[in-house]
Amino acid sequence: MPTLDLKAFFKDVSDEAILDANDILRPYDQLVPVRCLGETIHLPNNNSVWRGLQFWGLMTGEVRIDFSLFCIAGTCQRCKTYIKKPGMANREPMLACQTTVEPGLEIMKLAQGFTYKGRQK
Repeated sequence: MPTLDLKAFFKDVSDEAILDANDILRPYDQLVPVRCLGETIHLPNNNSVWRGLQFWGLMTGEVRIDFSLFCIAGTCQRCKTYIKKPGMANREPMLACQTTVEPGLEIMKLAQGFTYKGRQK
């Protein structure tokens, strides 16, 4: 179970959303900054990019996933996302369900079926 106070980080999130998020996540102890399509978001460490994006969607409503398109286990290969890890010169296609969240990660292009609406400015 996480030791983070998600209510302090996400002011308007419901208790139900926090329970839902904790049900899908592996244990984590911090939210790490990640760039997603040019904006900074915070995803739980020790989790896949897939689960991190699902978490961010539950907490903020900024990410939507069409679950009917994916297996979430690496078999279907449909969650191929263009990611640039720290130290990499270029982005590379990686499976969101098999790539672990780490500080400095940049999500350059999402797989079809993921929608990131970003912050309303």
